[in-house]
Amino acid sequence: MSKAFTREDADASFELPQPSARLSEARLTAYGARLVRERLVELERTGNGSESATRLRVLLERAEVVDPAGADHAAIGARVMTRSASGVTRTVVIVTPDEVGLVPSAVSAASPLARALLGARVGETVEVELPRGSEELTVTAIDWPS
Repeated sequence: MSKAFTREDADASFELPQPSARLSEARLTAYGARLVRERLVELERTGNGSESATRLRVLLERAEVVDPAGADHAAIGARVMTRSASGVTRTVVIVTPDEVGLVPSAVSAASPLARALLGARVGETVEVELPRGSEELTVTAIDWPS
């Protein structure tokens, strides 16, 4: 079992990240790249958010698209469904740090939760250290949003 500490605040809104050092990776999942392209088209269609459109355009131009879709274990780009010992279910999409705030239910691959899930297969249990104590999460499904 892997151990990690996590915050439980997956934000499903589409907010463009502010320019920062974390954008220097310029990596996107195939799903994230599609969402960025859709958002860019919407911004250009409405004529709103020219600064946001410029940042999205630059991100797309510089980004390497990471597409490990189809792996039999959790990896960057995977949507992972989990169930806690108490029966609470949770779904997260493991993304690159550049995509946090862009992809619904995103959790950065650099986060403790994602680090605990990376490599796990359906049926496996990982242990996550939370502020209220450790919690075991069982991976119930893995799919690949596109």
